[in-house]
Amino acid sequence: MKRVSDISDEHYAWWLLLLWALLTLPSLGLAPLFDYDETIYAQTAIDMMRHSEWIVPTANGMQFFEKPPFTYYLMDTSFMLFGENAFAARLPSGVFTLFTSLLLLHFGRRIHSSAFGLAAAVIFLTMLEVGLLGHAAILDAVLNFFIAATLLYYFLWRQLGDRRDALITAAMMGAAVSIKGPVGVVIPVLVIVIDRLLVKDLGNTLRAIPWLPALGLFLVTATPWYLMILINHGSGFLYEFIMVHNIGRAMNPMQGHGGGWHYYLVVFAASVLPWLAWVIWGSRSGWNRHSRETLPAIVRLGIIWTLLVIVLFTFAQTKLPHYISSIYPGTALIIAAALFYRGVNSAVPKSIYLGSAAILFPLALALIALPAIYPQLIELVRHPRAIAIVSQDITPSIWISLAGILLLACVFWLLLCSRKASGNHLFRFTVTGIVLQSTLLIGLGGFAGNLIQAPTMRIADEVQRLPAEMPVYSYNLNAPSISFYSGRPYRILLNDEGAAVVSTATAPYAMVMRSESAGDIAQLEGVTPHIDQGGYLMYIITPDSKRH
Repeated sequence: MKRVSDISDEHYAWWLLLLWALLTLPSLGLAPLFDYDETIYAQTAIDMMRHSEWIVPTANGMQFFEKPPFTYYLMDTSFMLFGENAFAARLPSGVFTLFTSLLLLHFGRRIHSSAFGLAAAVIFLTMLEVGLLGHAAILDAVLNFFIAATLLYYFLWRQLGDRRDALITAAMMGAAVSIKGPVGVVIPVLVIVIDRLLVKDLGNTLRAIPWLPALGLFLVTATPWYLMILINHGSGFLYEFIMVHNIGRAMNPMQGHGGGWHYYLVVFAASVLPWLAWVIWGSRSGWNRHSRETLPAIVRLGIIWTLLVIVLFTFAQTKLPHYISSIYPGTALIIAAALFYRGVNSAVPKSIYLGSAAILFPLALALIALPAIYPQLIELVRHPRAIAIVSQDITPSIWISLAGILLLACVFWLLLCSRKASGNHLFRFTVTGIVLQSTLLIGLGGFAGNLIQAPTMRIADEVQRLPAEMPVYSYNLNAPSISFYSGRPYRILLNDEGAAVVSTATAPYAMVMRSESAGDIAQLEGVTPHIDQGGYLMYIITPDSKRH
């Protein structure tokens, strides 16, 4: 086993950790929260805080059993400190993404060296999807911290033999269950079992587990909310949470989120940029199926972790890119362990540099050209909802082109470095990763957020100005950003039942819907929308307009 301790590497890695935090945390609120996931979670947290209801999650006045409330508590703490805004809603994700990198640092120090831990931390932080999740007000960044903690402390326990690490493993697994349900235990247990089978040590591992205290810690961290909600709502909760939102998502594509066998291969390839070529090289260079030597064993753990999650969610029928996001700490460990095993500054295949540059080059050119070619791109759009969105008077700014130029500079830098393909690989690729995240998430992401959310943000502003006593209805549309940004709930009306409510509703009231639903309600025929933007309509119905 080769041990590498390079003071200069550690020095730059600390600066890169600081740079990531300085670029990420202040930029969390640049784009509005996206419908549906971000705003439904934020609205749920707001409802719990406003009504002092800390057990039963509600969103817009309706019970919302999809996820346990741990992350909502974090959001509420952030709202109390920073106000009810996008920055505060996303702050827990940004902070726990940073916590996961510090966890990798701690793990690396204990198992190998500070330099190894810092390398794993900065590789993890500079993967594209990691930056995206750090900017998203969803549960996954928090969940991923606890799944990573479970697997890393398991590894420390089996390598170093400290009983306390086994107990921490159990506690972290329970915490993962308390955040998002069964997935918090299914993923770690399967990874651990496969890892132990490969080294023919499953029996010894099972006998070494301090079962009584470990189970006690797992139950203490996993079950309190489930028990309280079960007492309050009984089997109805269990059916909705387990059968609908866990097993149901695995068996059937929900809300149109499906995909083929290749879905997560494509997601993975894009998500780990600019490290894709490094993952392939690291897996080939460090894989040793039976080795108990530290660095090859870390590579093995990372490969099992990454492949198992991809395969597991490939079989699930509901697919979303962030479902596999728990893999990125393991993927970062593959690269870091292989690098340190081979020699952190030794030569690597030039194809790593050339392949990475080849992938990033067209992306950089697309960003540079986007403001100029955007009118032509609009003409290629065919879906009616997409046409309505891109037809708004919102266009990409010159800042996106400047971001593309910066990314292009990184591409040429990698091409220059490919001549030797030795030296400080980590510095070159972590800087490129930070630039890639900044250009896509801050530059392009800000534009996309303003474009997509502009209609609902305008509607929310208008709803906020309405008299408090005026009812607000939403017909066949659940857009939580309206209630989050307006600070007012609305009542969702569905299909014929909704049309019947409208026919008897007493004016004045407000009605929000998508453009394609306007013809479903006869009472709105001939009424001019108060807002008609981006495929969304808002009507303000008065006694005069109803007579009309």
